[in-house]
Parts: sequence; C-alpha cells; structure tokens
Amino acid sequence: MSSTPTHILYIAEFSTGGSVESLLCLVSGLDKSMFRATVLFYSMPDENVSDRFKRAGAAVHSLYPRATGHGGPKDLGKLGMQAKVRRIFGPRIERFYESLKYGLYFFRFRMPMYKAIRKQIEAIEPDLVHLNNGVDTDMPGILAARMCGVPAVCHIRTLARLTHVSVAASQSVRAFICISNAVRETAVDQGVNPERCVVVPNAVDLDRFKPTDNCKSNVRAEFAWGKSHNVFSLVGRVVSWKGQDYFIRAIAEAYKSDDSVRALVVGDGGEQTDTNDSYFAGLRTLVSELGLEEIVRFTGHRTDIPEVMRSSDVVVCASSLPEPFGRVIIESMALGTTVIATDAGGARDIIDNDVNGLLVPVKDSHAMAQAMLRLCEDRKLKERLRMTAAESVKRLYGIEKHVEKLAGIYRSILKST
Repeated sequence: MSSTPTHILYIAEFSTGGSVESLLCLVSGLDKSMFRATVLFYSMPDENVSDRFKRAGAAVHSLYPRATGHGGPKDLGKLGMQAKVRRIFGPRIERFYESLKYGLYFFRFRMPMYKAIRKQIEAIEPDLVHLNNGVDTDMPGILAARMCGVPAVCHIRTLARLTHVSVAASQSVRAFICISNAVRETAVDQGVNPERCVVVPNAVDLDRFKPTDNCKSNVRAEFAWGKSHNVFSLVGRVVSWKGQDYFIRAIAEAYKSDDSVRALVVGDGGEQTDTNDSYFAGLRTLVSELGLEEIVRFTGHRTDIPEVMRSSDVVVCASSLPEPFGRVIIESMALGTTVIATDAGGARDIIDNDVNGLLVPVKDSHAMAQAMLRLCEDRKLKERLRMTAAESVKRLYGIEKHVEKLAGIYRSILKST
C-alpha cells in the first residue's frame, strides 16, 4: 500500500435504519491518514444523515433523486406464485423457482442500478468497494465492482434466504462481513464460501450512548410516571416479528403482580403497508382489551432514542423471529440499562444469560413476564447485570475495535490484489 490513503467506496441501498448507523460508526472511526471514504447511497438521505456522514469525513453521493421507484420488494412481489410452489413441490423446487424469479426481477428492475453503479465506480476510481446491505440486495454493486476489476467486500446484515443466482454471482466477493454467528451460519448453509465469511459484530458509538441521569426525570414526566415506576421499553419498528404483541401480554401479566410496571412501545411501522397498519391497529386493540391504556404507551417515532433508553429501567428485545444482531441490545447495555432479550439469533452472541442480561424463550410472554418481575423485585440483580453489560460493551463493541477488524480485512485484500 502506498502513502496515499486507500479510497473505500461504500455502497448503501438504504439511507435509514440500523445498517446506516453501523456504517456511520465505521466511517467515523476510520484512520483518515490511512483511508478515505466515499459513501454512495441509492437515493440521497435526509439532510441530517448526510451531514453526519460528512462530519465523519466522508464524501456523500447518490445514484438517484428521492422516490426513484427503481425497483424494490413491491416489484418482486408482483412476480409471485412462490407460496403455491412451496406448497405443491416443496422447498428445493421452491428455491429453484425463487432463483428464476430473482433473475427475472434483476433484469427488469435492478439492471439500471447495476449500470448506474458501474458508471459511478468508473468515475470515482476506488481502491476497494464495500457493499453495506447483503448478498441479494447488493447484487448490482457486486457485479459492477467485478466488471470494473475492483475488489469488493459485502456486509451480510440479515438472516434472509439467498437465491442460487446471487450465491453463484457473489463468488468474486473477497470477504463477507457477517454481523453475528447466526448470520454466518445462515449464509454458509446456503452456499456462501465459509472461508470468506468473517464475523465482525456491529459497533456502538460509546460517546452517544453513555450513561447519564440528566434526562431520566424529563422523559418519565412526559408520560406522568415517577421514580417509583418500573419502566420497560421495547424500541424498534412496529412490525409483527419484533414481538410487540408478546411484550404487551407480558406487561399485562407482570402488572397483575406489580402495579408499578409501566411500558413504552417506541417506534413506528416503517414502510406503510396493509400488513404493518393492521398489526399496529391490532396492538392498540390488544392494549384496550387488556385494560392497559394508562400502563402501555405508544410513542411513535422518536429522535431521542438514547434518552428514552436511559429513562427506562429495562429495555426488552421481544423479537418473535431471530434478530440478525440486535443493535438495540448493545445500545441499551452501553447506556447502563438492563436488557431482556429472546433467546435466538444475534442476542446469543451478545448476552450471557444471568451475567450481562436475561434471555427468555421466543414467543413466551409468561417467561418474559417472570423475567420482568424478577428485575422489579431484585434490585441487586438488576444492578449487577447493568454493570456487567456496560463493561462487556466497552470491551467488545466499541467503534475502535470494530474498525480495527475491518481495516485488517481491507489491508489483507489489497495486499493480495
């Protein structure tokens, strides 16, 4: 490597959410004497996100203006009889069918992205391309980097199924950055080269997510709750697999034994769909049926998530499907807030049960309620978990450690190029 900073081009289809926060942590922690960052979004993020990346030292570009309509899940959905294929022919034929469908989808909706990304790579001339979202999602960038002769790494941030087409086309990727062991196992089981799959956990900004009592009384006062209340919060998109329904049922059970229990459901439904809207409406109906209108509050989207987490006695990750990682978990732990999480996916990497948090079975409201009551009753346990959690986050999930691992991968790839 020369004395000139290595130029990394980061390509991100999404401009909001956990994947963008993770990318921001990475870019902000890069040694600017060693690396120069350009971030290419499919559509330009809002001004706040763009400014945060610029302050982190990155140049920011976009492929398309806002609301481009250049393909997406809705387009893919138009192609589909997949459920019928699965029911009639079984999972093997279903995956073959899914691959054919993805190929058609790619040529109909993703080919313009491939061409646009290739043009940008040729203009920017990076030393390495880092794709930020996943194998299927990042296929236009994977192919564009390959055609431009630029080495590429690809973050895998989900537990999604991969098509045969995308696995075959991704053979040129030099390293797959898996955010948890669960993500790595899922990718390898579907044919991704295990020798190129490296587990690098997400990082948390310890300056932004640090313990303080300044906001605790203010946030509680907003909901007319005091210091004597035990506040449990679930932070995340209000979609069915995040488990808000199990959380609410657990709160109902815990409240019967301890009337100090209170709960916040923090977040909105993300993309408005009939399914999301129906689920959100169902949660409100459930709260009403259980008589919890004054106990459970829906906050909607919040811009002060660290303050909400700090104000909570416990943050609960109630996901009914495995979380690929669980960013909310490490953020809460860094803030000094105790965590209860369902025992699946990335949470198993982060939480050592009864050491730095509590794990409960998936889809088990009773077990979740018992964990809540245990923390209400045993202040020493809650304090011990909280302290151990904060220490483990500092040791394992700081930006410096995260960047060090990825910089080592970059250097290894570029050295062998």
